[in-house]
Amino acid sequence: MTSKNDSSKQSLTKTATQAIENARSLLVDLALDIHAHPELNYEERHAAQVLSDTLEKYGFQVERGVGGVETAFTASLSGRGGDGATLGILAEYDALPEIGHGCGHNLIAMAAIGAGLGLQANLGVLPGKIMVIGTPAEEGGGGKIRMLNEGVFEGVDAVLSSHPSSNRTVIPTDIPLGESWSLAMVGYRYIFHGKAAHAAAMPHEGVNALNGVIHLFTGIDSLRQHLREDTRIHGVITDGGMAPNVVPEFAAANFMLRCRDRDYLSDVIVGRVLAAAEGAAAMTGCRLEVQEYYPFYENVRPNSVIADLLLNNAGVIGLKLDEPLAGRQGSAASTDFGNVSQSIPSYELRYAVSEDPVASHSREMAETATTDYALDAAINVAKTMALTACDLLLSPDMLSAAHSDFRNRGEA
Repeated sequence: MTSKNDSSKQSLTKTATQAIENARSLLVDLALDIHAHPELNYEERHAAQVLSDTLEKYGFQVERGVGGVETAFTASLSGRGGDGATLGILAEYDALPEIGHGCGHNLIAMAAIGAGLGLQANLGVLPGKIMVIGTPAEEGGGGKIRMLNEGVFEGVDAVLSSHPSSNRTVIPTDIPLGESWSLAMVGYRYIFHGKAAHAAAMPHEGVNALNGVIHLFTGIDSLRQHLREDTRIHGVITDGGMAPNVVPEFAAANFMLRCRDRDYLSDVIVGRVLAAAEGAAAMTGCRLEVQEYYPFYENVRPNSVIADLLLNNAGVIGLKLDEPLAGRQGSAASTDFGNVSQSIPSYELRYAVSEDPVASHSREMAETATTDYALDAAINVAKTMALTACDLLLSPDMLSAAHSDFRNRGEA
């Protein structure tokens, strides 16, 4: 015998999945269009327009340029009566320099729009409010951070997002309280000012800025064995002189500093690297200038309650799942989704876009992001997110449990 709750769930599922299937060709076209027009962070004018225009045509109340960010938007709809929680679905759509959509953000955008349409189809029975939130500049620009600081996420009770993830779809639900699912990250530009001179005739009159940068690299290499094993420090020399017969008077390097523990990153790693830079400047006689280069990306705070819902709904949809590998889950990369997850109960569903392993931030991933396999997966992820959002909107107890899990992880 089918219970009332089972019947309601079946009805929600049928309505949401049918709406997404009806929009399949539209969603695929959006993903391919964004892929064909790769735009760097804060320059995603084409993507932001086609996504927000699409949602507006479907009846969403669209606000563009939110939080003072030109390429950010919100698209909102209120359910029956307007009372209840607010559920956000995040879209990303920026690309990488030269590689284009080598991180598959065109698929993230596609899945978010699809989930929004699935929720809209059930709007007559859903309380509260749904928001598709267009978040630009994930690739180093920290768009979500700016939007958080400007209050765009105020009043949002829970957030769902997605991300392509090679050839495995894993939704871990047994998550230790202290576990972090990404690396916190911050970036600095270390600039060394020296003095030019003829490198052969009068080298003693010069102060070699490039030597300062080189000593910074060797200093950081010496630090590595004395920092936590989850520390990652990597950089490139952007300026190192113009001619070998001139002592370089200007040299600079950009570095990313990362760790799973945001406090260890800010309280220990940042200071140790700065000390290495100051030492390099003192050794060479250079003047050191330090500029912030990347905003502070928080590590991702998981949520086991939302994970349970996603896992159940993935089964309902038929999304193929893989067993979690032993050890820590999540990603070893960095994302400004971490900042959202540290502010609001959130979950980013990472899913397979290929049968074989494919590296993120690669040309191979850029090619993969247009395949039928990847597009079909994004459709199923859209359905899974739509049903999970329905669960959270329809069950105040479940949403309360997600908030409790969020608070407990913040105290761990």
